[in-house]
Amino acid sequence: MKELIFATGNSLKFAIAQQALAKTDITLVRKELDIPEIQSADGRDIAIFSARWACEQLAAPVAVSDAGYYIEALNGFPGPFIKYINQWLSADDLLRLMQGKENRHALIKDCIAYCAPGRESVYFEGVFRGTIALQAGRKGATPINEIFIPEGFTKPESEITDDESEQFWAQNDGWVKLGKYLIDSHLQ
Repeated sequence: MKELIFATGNSLKFAIAQQALAKTDITLVRKELDIPEIQSADGRDIAIFSARWACEQLAAPVAVSDAGYYIEALNGFPGPFIKYINQWLSADDLLRLMQGKENRHALIKDCIAYCAPGRESVYFEGVFRGTIALQAGRKGATPINEIFIPEGFTKPESEITDDESEQFWAQNDGWVKLGKYLIDSHLQ
């Protein structure tokens, strides 16, 4: 078995990554770190920086994940700034931004970066599609999950079961690509 540290404080992200790597011999180990988040309009830059920083702190191979929500009608807003938007705006605030918008399509990019000591970070991306609801669902973990309807569902993420949510997010081929990279390159 090969172990890989996944630097995250988010138990759902960890469960999703475990499920995505279940068919490999990679065992994820969760490590909570207070990683400084650089500001960039590109989630890739944020993930690569975070992986390098965590690797330097732990002196071990590390993977990180940073998601961005790109709402088409809002020209890609909030993008990688979702963490701050979730702190500042409610689901109703976000829906007010969507008033009069017919295009409800949203794209989520899960930016996954891996860094091993003495090496450059590598990057993989998982992409998810969905739509923005017309009204907020029940109170959820974040305002965005009260209005984001994952592709294949008819209600916001906050109203689907944890198992359904985990199944949706575990389709993240970014983690699968990382697993293949680690196995093929024997870097782990």
